[in-house]
Amino acid sequence: MKRKVAVVTGGAGGIGAAVSRAFVSDGTAVTIADMDRDASMKLAKELNAESKNSALGLQVEVTDENSVISVVKQTIESFGRVDFLVHCAGNNIRSPIIDMAAEDWNRVLGTHLTGAFLFSKVVGRKLVRQGDGGRVVFISSVAAYSPVPERGAYSPAKAGLIGLAGVLALEWADYNINVNAVCPGMVLTPMTEMVYKREPELRAERLKRMPLNREVMPEEIADLVLFLCSEKSAYITGTAVPIDGGFLNSGFFQTSDE
Repeated sequence: MKRKVAVVTGGAGGIGAAVSRAFVSDGTAVTIADMDRDASMKLAKELNAESKNSALGLQVEVTDENSVISVVKQTIESFGRVDFLVHCAGNNIRSPIIDMAAEDWNRVLGTHLTGAFLFSKVVGRKLVRQGDGGRVVFISSVAAYSPVPERGAYSPAKAGLIGLAGVLALEWADYNINVNAVCPGMVLTPMTEMVYKREPELRAERLKRMPLNREVMPEEIADLVLFLCSEKSAYITGTAVPIDGGFLNSGFFQTSDE
């Protein structure tokens, strides 16, 4: 994967930062596209200190097509090409469907699904023109299969990413562009750790449904993403890969207090 170039949306966040670091460690240049300009610039500076001219930090609004076009254009100007797209950008607004404002519904679907659509369209055009194939990976969630109550738009958005990956895998197969989704379970990001400090009982309850009895680490998700971007996964496309420690299979799992 050396001399390749990746664009990572939400690239300064918990999962996105781990993916960005993993790409650079593997010899792939990366554009860290994040709504938080300072965070993306800080991470790019850190990665460039380790490997010169390996990272570009940019601000992006993933629901704005002009912003998306600008990020891809600057990536090409800086690195000469693009090979991989990883869409990590996301949000999660707490509200049951019956109370959810249309604005909040649109914000969640916009960030997850519209953002994936726009970046896929713009990056996909570049990949087709280059003629060398490519890889696209969407960060979905086990919530696509196991809905989260009072997060009314989150599960539909994550399920939509799996559907979009399937459509693109069919449409782009002739161009040797593989498109897949990754479905993490509970991820131990800095944000999750903050929540657990406030609600330790929440973590205890969640762990009861995790056969491996721990959360997945962002670096483990990054390893799976890099595998899906590598030649070792050349025959994998249009699928969703859980990385959940057995969570989705735990319906009849015997917890310690049952």
